[in-house]
Amino acid sequence: MSKKKKSRRRQPMRGYVGIIIIFLVIVMAVQIGTLYRKNAEYQQQEAALQEELEAQQAAAEDLQTYEERTQTEEYVENTARGKLGLVHENEIVFRQSDD
Repeated sequence: MSKKKKSRRRQPMRGYVGIIIIFLVIVMAVQIGTLYRKNAEYQQQEAALQEELEAQQAAAEDLQTYEERTQTEEYVENTARGKLGLVHENEIVFRQSDD
C-alpha cells in the first residue's frame, strides 16, 4: 500500500509540471512571433535608410561636382560677365540703343 500512496503523490506533480511546460512553450511561441515581426520591421527600416543614404551620397557627389565647376576661372569670368556686366580692361562693349 505504501507504493500506491507514493505514486498518487507523484501524479499531481507531473500534471503541474506538464501545465507549466505547456505554459512556457506558449509564452516562448508568442515571444518568437513578436521577435520575427520586429525583425521584419527593422529590415524594412534598414532598406529605407539604405535608399536614403544612397540618395544623400548622390546629392553629395552632385554638390562636389558643382563646387569643382564653380572654382574654375571660366565659371567666375562667365558669372562676372553675365550677372555683373564686368569686362576685361582691353575689351570694347557695344550696346544696342532702345530706339
